[in-house]
Amino acid sequence: MKRMLHIEERMRDRILIIESESSLGEEMAPALAEAGFSVARVPNYPESLLTLEVFKPDIIILDEALADSMEACHQLHTTFGIPVILVGTDSSQEIWKMALLDAEADFYLRKPVSHAVLVARMRAILRRYRRQMPNVSDYVIKRRN
Repeated sequence: MKRMLHIEERMRDRILIIESESSLGEEMAPALAEAGFSVARVPNYPESLLTLEVFKPDIIILDEALADSMEACHQLHTTFGIPVILVGTDSSQEIWKMALLDAEADFYLRKPVSHAVLVARMRAILRRYRRQMPNVSDYVIKRRN
């Protein structure tokens, strides 16, 4: 029984929330856990790099209010191949939103965030990423021919 719980926990999608204000994670974490996700929260980008090794997130929610959100978004997506959803305020400048999306963000949501929309968006992004990932067994079969 204990082993089965461990396997089920491991199969849950893992969400890393990188936040500049704790209220973002406090709002989202319970709703995401209720939707079946495993959630970790960190207060800044440098700490997220330490967490990546251990937690191995499937998707990242990044608060655009972080001082280094542009660099973080670009690095997380291009270096680690992890999809990033940016969360920002309605007062964010249009040019800033465009720059963040150009920095490899997969989607931009405005605060306050609808938890239902967030969960649906994350599932859609994860489906798209999983379809793009090469199937190792297909590669092995093709190499043998």
